[in-house]
Amino acid sequence: MKTKGLFAFLPETQANRSSRVMLFAAVLLAAAFLYLAFRDLDWHVFFAAIKGAQYACLPLVLIWSSASFFTRAFRLRVLLASDRHISMPGVFWANMAGYLGNSILPARAGELARAAYLARRSQVSMSFALAAGLVERLVDLAALVVLGAIALSSIGIIPPLFQQALNVIAIIGAAGLLLIFILPRLEKNINRLILVFPLLKEGHRSKLNIILGQFLSGLRSLHGFSRAAQFTALTGLIWLMDAAGTVLLSHILKIPLSLQQAFVLLAALGLSSAIPSTPGGVGIVQFVAVSVLAPFGISQEDALAFIIISQMLSYLIILFWGMLSLWQFNKRAQP
Repeated sequence: MKTKGLFAFLPETQANRSSRVMLFAAVLLAAAFLYLAFRDLDWHVFFAAIKGAQYACLPLVLIWSSASFFTRAFRLRVLLASDRHISMPGVFWANMAGYLGNSILPARAGELARAAYLARRSQVSMSFALAAGLVERLVDLAALVVLGAIALSSIGIIPPLFQQALNVIAIIGAAGLLLIFILPRLEKNINRLILVFPLLKEGHRSKLNIILGQFLSGLRSLHGFSRAAQFTALTGLIWLMDAAGTVLLSHILKIPLSLQQAFVLLAALGLSSAIPSTPGGVGIVQFVAVSVLAPFGISQEDALAFIIISQMLSYLIILFWGMLSLWQFNKRAQP
C-alpha cells in the first residue's frame, strides 16, 4: 500500500465538511486571541526584545527539546507495553507524527494521527492507543495542577485567570483519573448494556464490544504499582526538563524568569492546550503567556517575544522530527 498525502493514515472522515467547519472556527478563535494578546503593543520595544536575543545559543534549546520529546515517547511506551512489546523507535515516530498533527490540524487531531500510526506500524489497536493517550493526557493535567499550585504558593502571586482555570481543570483531572480506575472494573456491566441496547444491530454490538474492550484495556495500562510509579516519575522528569528549557530560553532572550515562574507558565500553557483549540494553539498561547507573565513584572512585549520565539522553535523541532516520522511511515508502506 502506498501512502498519499501528509496524513493519509488518518481516517478519511477527517477530511469531511465538519473538519472544514472546525478549521474555520479555529481560525476565528486564533484571530480573536491574537488581537487580545497584541492589543496596545509597543512594536518598537517588541522588536528590540527579539533583536537582543543571543541566537547563537538556540541550538542548545533544540537539543534539549529533542531530549524532552524522546523522554515523552519513552513514557508513552510504558503504557503501550502493557498490551504487547513495542519498539522504542516505533513509539517515538508515532509520537512525533501526533505532535506534527496537533501543530497543523485543529481540535488536537494529532491524537488520532498518533493512534492511527501506532495501529498501522506497531500492531496496537487504535482504541487501545487512544485510551493510552487519554491516560497520558489526564496524568499530565494532574501533574500540571500540582506543579502549578506548588510553584504559585512558593511565589505568592496568583494570576486570577490562571487560578480559575486551575480550579476547573483540577476537578476535571480528578474526575478523569477516577474514571481511569473505575471504568475498567465496570466492563462486564457495560457489555451487558450494549447487548440489550435496542437500537444496535447484532453485528454492531459485537464490534462495539471489541472496541470497548480494547479501549478499557488502554485505560488499564496505568493499573499496577510498578507501571504507575514509573510513569509518574517520568512525568515529573518531563516537566522538570521543560521548565529548565523554558528558563534557558528566557536567559537567551535576556528575560528574567525563575524556575518556579517557568512551572507556572508551563502549567497555564499545558492546561490551555488540554482543550481542543487552534492548530498549535496559535493565538491562545500568546494570550496565556501575556496574562500569566504580567504579574511577574514581565512586560507584554517581552512576554510576546518569548512565546513567539518559543513557539517557532517548537514548530521547527516538531516539523523536523515529524516529517522524518512520516518519511519512515511512507518508506515502510512502499512495496
